[in-house]
Amino acid sequence: MAIMALTYSCKNASQPPEFKRVANVKVAKVSGKEAVLNGDAFFYNPNKARMLLRKVEIDVFLKDKRIGVINQALKTKIPGQSEFKVPVDATFDIGDIGLLNGIMSILGGKKMKVRYVGKIKLKIYGVPVAVPIDYEDEIKLRL
Repeated sequence: MAIMALTYSCKNASQPPEFKRVANVKVAKVSGKEAVLNGDAFFYNPNKARMLLRKVEIDVFLKDKRIGVINQALKTKIPGQSEFKVPVDATFDIGDIGLLNGIMSILGGKKMKVRYVGKIKLKIYGVPVAVPIDYEDEIKLRL
């Protein structure tokens, strides 16, 4: 009976959540060669099943160069068939962007094309699942 319930549950949660976008990106802190940005990562859960978001592990790329990382442990409940947002913090080494270019981009609010590659870790009916992320977007930073 338990196997039938698990099979039925997994069948109803057959599609992984979709990474939609990152929005509301702003500079939280600049210290030395490091900048901390925060924003909201938006996802959509197409399944009827609720899920539990456990971890976000995403590398952030600018011009095909890894410049930062989002690495957060969470316990966020994801409702079924809905869009949800997760507040995230990203740490960047301004030296990796190019110190002058990085400062001008951050302070000047210049639009930049950013690529996010990594995974999110979920639990669906207690079963751990890793969902790959590969998304490109153009963002404008604000102080």
